[in-house]
Amino acid sequence: MNLDKLKAMLQEAHKATEIAHEDFSKISAVHRAALQIIEFEKELYYGDSSSGRHLQKIKEIIDINVEDIINEIN
Repeated sequence: MNLDKLKAMLQEAHKATEIAHEDFSKISAVHRAALQIIEFEKELYYGDSSSGRHLQKIKEIIDINVEDIINEIN
């Protein structure tokens, strides 16, 4: 397998992942919050960013989505 073919395959996988994330986030507010937390964790693990406020950031994500979550439950 050459490099161009591998790159094309990875781009297709990336597009499919983005579509799956979009569909997943539309299921409910809980799913949307979970996806945001997963993305944050991925950035911490694989990215250059680091956060001393790790738990605070997760709390902020939940706080942003809490009203929608409660509305869906009721």
